[in-house]
Amino acid sequence: MISPETATDIAVMYRDIEAAEKLLDDVKKAIDNFENVDIRDVFGRRRHTLEMGIPSGESSRRILHVPYQLAIPVIEATIASHKARLTALADKARFELSGQPGSLGGPIGGDL
Repeated sequence: MISPETATDIAVMYRDIEAAEKLLDDVKKAIDNFENVDIRDVFGRRRHTLEMGIPSGESSRRILHVPYQLAIPVIEATIASHKARLTALADKARFELSGQPGSLGGPIGGDL
């Protein structure tokens, strides 16, 4: 059986890949069509640049006003990284399904 942790990690990776691919598609289409990108924040305000950050309480860091042209390689690298992690998680799930002794439990070879 696949562990709940592995199943959750796989679901999160699929969700994150889907969200990143949608954002990448929207940004590329807007740039290709020479249109203003219609990306809105949680308050419905149009954003003409993107924001990148690491949310972690008092030590959070953000980069504001990232141009869309710079965002494209970052989004593409994020998608590639998530797909690599998804491949590793699929291998872990296959191992867990194999029923071999020790196949359930912590990550194989450390954190994935």
